[in-house]
Amino acid sequence: MYFGTRSCMIIGFTLLVYLGPGVNSSEAQQIRIEGVFPRQLPRGQATVINVAVPSRDAIQSAEISPSTGVKVSGIKPGRNFQGALTWSELTIDVAKDAAPGDRTLAVLLPTGPTVPVTITIPSHVPSISELRVLPAQSNQPTLELQFAAVDGSADLGDSPYVWFMIGCGGESVPGVVHGKLNARDKGNGFVHAVVPNPHTSAGGGSSASGKCDLQVRMSDSAGFDSNTLKTTVD
Repeated sequence: MYFGTRSCMIIGFTLLVYLGPGVNSSEAQQIRIEGVFPRQLPRGQATVINVAVPSRDAIQSAEISPSTGVKVSGIKPGRNFQGALTWSELTIDVAKDAAPGDRTLAVLLPTGPTVPVTITIPSHVPSISELRVLPAQSNQPTLELQFAAVDGSADLGDSPYVWFMIGCGGESVPGVVHGKLNARDKGNGFVHAVVPNPHTSAGGGSSASGKCDLQVRMSDSAGFDSNTLKTTVD
C-alpha cells in the first residue's frame, strides 16, 4: 500500500474568517509538515527521521519541545517524493535518561516555523536486524524481505506493520504492509514481508534501473517503532 501525498488549497480570506478575529495573515499561512517518519525516538541513541514539507526551501533548523535530553545534531536534504514535497533527514540524539512521552517538533523555513507535530520518546522499542532481500526473478512485481525481530515486552504481534521507503534515481516511494511473524518465542522471531519491486511496473515493464535504496522498520502491537535498517536492491 502506498501513501499518497495530501494537498489542500484554501483561499486565504476564507481561512481567516474560519479562524476568527485576532489571527494575522502570517499565522494563517503557516506551513504544515506533511510527513514525519519514524515518529518515535528511542532513548540512548541517534535516530534519523524523514520530514516532508510542501516547500522548495531548505530547512534552516529544527526545534523539539520540551528539549530536555534531546538534541538535533544534523539536517540534510533527502530525496524528492512525487515532486510536490521536499524531504529532509533530521538526526536527533536522545539521552539514555530522557523522559518518555510526547514532544513536539517544528522546523524553521525562510518563511517561518512550521506548525508543530507530535513525536514520541517510547518507554520501550522492538529491535530488528539481519535484513535480507530474498532471491526472486527480476520480472516479478514484488520483493520478499526477511529480518530478525526482538522485543523485550513480547508484543511483536502475529502480523506487525512493516514500513518501507524505496529510493531510485532521486525519487522515493514510502509505504506500509503487514508482515508475518515466524516466532521462536514470545519475544523474538523472523518477520517476512512483501513490498513492491522498484525494477518492475504494474504492467510488468521496467520502472527503475540500477541500484535502489531500501529502508525498513516495523511497529509492534503496541504501536512502538523499531530501529531502521537499510540495504540496496539490484
